[in-house]
Amino acid sequence: MKYLNSLLTCATVFIISSCSQSTGFRNVIEHPGKLELIYYGYQLNNPSQYKVIANGKEFFITKSTVVPSVQSVFLLENIAVNDGDEVLDIGTGAGIQAIFAAEKAAKVVATDLNQDAVDDTIYNAKFHDLSHIIDARQGDLFGPVKENEKFDVIIFNIDYPYNEQGKELWEVHERFFREVQNYMKPGATIFYQAGWLWNIPKIVDMIESNNLIINRMVMVNAYKMQRQPIVFTVQRHPNPKTK
Repeated sequence: MKYLNSLLTCATVFIISSCSQSTGFRNVIEHPGKLELIYYGYQLNNPSQYKVIANGKEFFITKSTVVPSVQSVFLLENIAVNDGDEVLDIGTGAGIQAIFAAEKAAKVVATDLNQDAVDDTIYNAKFHDLSHIIDARQGDLFGPVKENEKFDVIIFNIDYPYNEQGKELWEVHERFFREVQNYMKPGATIFYQAGWLWNIPKIVDMIESNNLIINRMVMVNAYKMQRQPIVFTVQRHPNPKTK
């Protein structure tokens, strides 16, 4: 009987977790980082919301917003924000990086090309009582940033190409590095999320060709999730080349 009950429980969990409009399951995402990531699925009291817990905080995702991933929490684990910093979070998704940054930052501008993501960031900022710090805006890369705005910390959390065929996605990353210094305060730091060993030469070239320097690179092999998340800490080159 105990064995049968166990089978029935497993079957129930499988049915619930495979249904896109249900909840009742708790899926802990195993990864080599230190921070937790737990999927709770769609909520019975609000079936439009998918609930995720990242490092102890609840986040709610709707519609076409990208669900936080192993890459998201690995980036979060390797970001440093100081008290009073002004932060720009590009590719904010549900606002995870923005909300954790807002615990110390004086101001966080969170941008995303997807309006659903912007709406979710606004919702999650309000849920965590951080609306007075987080300003969520819709637009492409630096498009939503005002001309006079500059930042101490810039977070880049847009998906990375998996191979050389991802030309359009590479162009987004290249454009980021071409333009980013226009929005950096003196001494500003970029936290750039990427992945896969074979992408490193391309990334190093993008960074160095724009008079930036890598101060730190951290990588893990999240083999269970078939990912190799990498976080680069990037700053202005102390001896820039003249063009």
